[in-house]
Amino acid sequence: MGFRGSFSENTPIEVFPDMDRQAKFKSQTKNPLFNDNRADRLPVPGTAIRGTALELNNVFSESPAFSNLAFRTGKTNDDSDSWVSKIPDEAAIDMSLMRLGKERYDIHCAICHGTYGNGIGVMKEFLGVAPRNLSDPELPNYLEPAGPIPDGRIFHTIGMGAGSMLGLKDKLSPKERWAIVLYVRMLQSYVSEATTSESKKS
Repeated sequence: MGFRGSFSENTPIEVFPDMDRQAKFKSQTKNPLFNDNRADRLPVPGTAIRGTALELNNVFSESPAFSNLAFRTGKTNDDSDSWVSKIPDEAAIDMSLMRLGKERYDIHCAICHGTYGNGIGVMKEFLGVAPRNLSDPELPNYLEPAGPIPDGRIFHTIGMGAGSMLGLKDKLSPKERWAIVLYVRMLQSYVSEATTSESKKS
């Protein structure tokens, strides 16, 4: 703690070391504490992952699988408007994918787009924001006023965002984004049938 301008060869006294030196293992190094000798560990089950949305079990696998372009990007090739028309087979459409889509939609999308995808969510009710109406062609701001939009474009919008909507690429894996696309299609079908039924009654 010498005076300004003074020199000393003695080890300086650290009043606040700020954890500059600590017992730790750096990333991608060996750690004999674990059976696989890796310092990097998978998150605890149930952890809310933030950052990359990578499927960590695949990343940490000895033989990771690499998805095709359509599954990763929603496009058939690198052209800007070459969207895939339907959800790729790699997404493995089944009821578990639908349940995953509902779960992720409720977490990330419903607050703006509404429980039924019609754009009547919390943001509209309390802040006057007008999110896109994804499901009800009878209401304003409908997603597909001129006809169906390719599934790949919806997938891309979920990941990259559009207008005031922030992209969710860092929070949702490709499979989770495709699951939301599947769930949005279900909401469109459900709301359309409900609207048709009501119009027949009247």
